[in-house]
Amino acid sequence: MAINTEAIKKSVDVLAPHGTKVTEYFYNYLFQKYPEVRPMFPNDMGPQAKRLLDSIVYIASNIDNLDKLVPYLERLGAGHTKYNTRPEHYPAVGDALLATLSHFAGAAWTPELRESWTEAYSVASNVMIKAAR
Repeated sequence: MAINTEAIKKSVDVLAPHGTKVTEYFYNYLFQKYPEVRPMFPNDMGPQAKRLLDSIVYIASNIDNLDKLVPYLERLGAGHTKYNTRPEHYPAVGDALLATLSHFAGAAWTPELRESWTEAYSVASNVMIKAAR
């Protein structure tokens, strides 16, 4: 399936009004379902939560501009090596991301939007993993 970039961009408009509630939900889900990743994160999640929200918005906003998106993802992937992020951590993050998007999108969370976000995350995580090597 091709990624529906317009649907992804519009979905960020649904998330944005919720602000940090989005990242709170994301990290609560991630740490409850995958407690083994909790030690990789700081005790004070405030700055981290803002960076995550900014990254989601940036990725979604530039989903159709690979000239901007790929270098950003490469820097992000390379930067995650200092946290000992490994390829096996990416599915947990993807699961938490999809659960978060579904929670906040409500009725706007259609099977097509889920497939588009799933594919987009797969592409993004593969770029990040490759850059980290």
